Amino acid sequence: MKKLMLALSLAVLPVLVSEGVAAASELPPPRAVAQDAPDDLPPPRTTTRKPRLAPSEDTPAAAASQTSPADDLPPPAPRSRTPEGQAFAPTLKYGMDDLLLEAGALPDTPQADSYSTLSASAHVLWQPSREWEFRAGARVDGTVQAGGLSDYTELLADYTDTYVRYRSGNTRLTLGSQTVIWGRVDEVPLADRVSRVDFTRFVLDDLPDRRRAQLAARWEQNFGEYKLDAVWLPAFRGAQLPDIDSVWSPINQTTGEVIGIVSSPAIAGLVKAAKINQSQDEFGYGDGGGALRLTRTGDPIDFGITLARTRQSLPYYRVNTTEPSLTAIHPYNNFAGADAEFVTGAYTWRMELGYTSDVPVTRPTGAMINTSALDWVGAVEFFPGGKDTRVNLQLVGHTLQTDQTILELGEYYGVNGEVNTTFGQARWNAGLKFASGLNVRNVYIGPQLSYLGWETHELYVAAYYFDGEDGTVFGFHKDHSFLALGWRSKF
Repeated sequence: MKKLMLALSLAVLPVLVSEGVAAASELPPPRAVAQDAPDDLPPPRTTTRKPRLAPSEDTPAAAASQTSPADDLPPPAPRSRTPEGQAFAPTLKYGMDDLLLEAGALPDTPQADSYSTLSASAHVLWQPSREWEFRAGARVDGTVQAGGLSDYTELLADYTDTYVRYRSGNTRLTLGSQTVIWGRVDEVPLADRVSRVDFTRFVLDDLPDRRRAQLAARWEQNFGEYKLDAVWLPAFRGAQLPDIDSVWSPINQTTGEVIGIVSSPAIAGLVKAAKINQSQDEFGYGDGGGALRLTRTGDPIDFGITLARTRQSLPYYRVNTTEPSLTAIHPYNNFAGADAEFVTGAYTWRMELGYTSDVPVTRPTGAMINTSALDWVGAVEFFPGGKDTRVNLQLVGHTLQTDQTILELGEYYGVNGEVNTTFGQARWNAGLKFASGLNVRNVYIGPQLSYLGWETHELYVAAYYFDGEDGTVFGFHKDHSFLALGWRSKF
């Protein structure tokens, strides 16, 4: 299986490097000027990171600059009057946000031979005036895992972004379930403190598709180049977790492992025999905390500052050795972070730095203690060839600041990234995601080939290879390498 996965990734690489190196003059300008947001915002589950898009063949590079996605767009400019002949017309819209049908094979695990997914989310949007907007959304997720020791079938329903929004001048207020993803870098944005994690498919999906709506009250205020974003979570919901029998579960009772924990014979025996309280704290007891984010967009550098006291979305499993049991809890963390983005020639540089206190960790006895964590990410994005190929590379670091012996990794340094290229008149896309630890073995390789020539539909074949040492994220899934054939659409 490992040879097959490596062969797939190597087969993609010649396509990725075929464009060569382009002159810096073909790249888009370093930064777009913020514009007024349209009355109809883009769909939810967009990040606040500002992508740098390559210019098309039909327009000069200066026309290819883009504004930020939905959550970073300023509200419409104040309107003193409506121009004659341009009166606002109330609108009612509906559509399918996402439709995914995927069938996959698990050649290396005794838990199952196949894993199939059906996911569909839809919405209705009513805008009676320029100031008011009402949205309701729902989703259905189905999973079938078969052919091994842990067969199961699951069907779940959930709400998506469902809110009432008011906007006036430079102010935008939103109340209801929302998907808010803060941060500047791909895959591991440190400022992402108010979103709800969807852990049901591990890292098979892109980051926006690994987040779910969370009940929130949000105030966005623009002050010229500055924006203040405040979020309060009045009713906390923990991460959406997979079934305990799923191959993507953070607990593997077959092997006696917990993701992120260095195992031992004693730990493995406890986990195998433990009662798992997976969702006891899902809806929490009270609110989920709040956060503030101040950002500035403009030359020569974009930057942001984030302060948060929120409950962590992913659970910490508290050990009870007498029952024995593992209970998912979501303690409060305090977070302070800064991020920046700037352009030098052909390269866009992004970085984030974050400090988190009250991080729960586990002693060898199973006891929980709190410590603090220091995290940093540095990223560079560029377009070799000028338009068809995008490369994003990241260097990450994570340090737990404690002198006590714990079962989690005290330090982690690694690299990750993504390469994408289009060909065949943009009908095809070949991509490769990857990650590797520098101080420990922790490997992920994910090649994907997609056909995009069928309008809003995407047909793809993908592979996911995981390997690593005990206690690493990808080492936990070393027996869960995955081959997938899928169809994704929206309309």
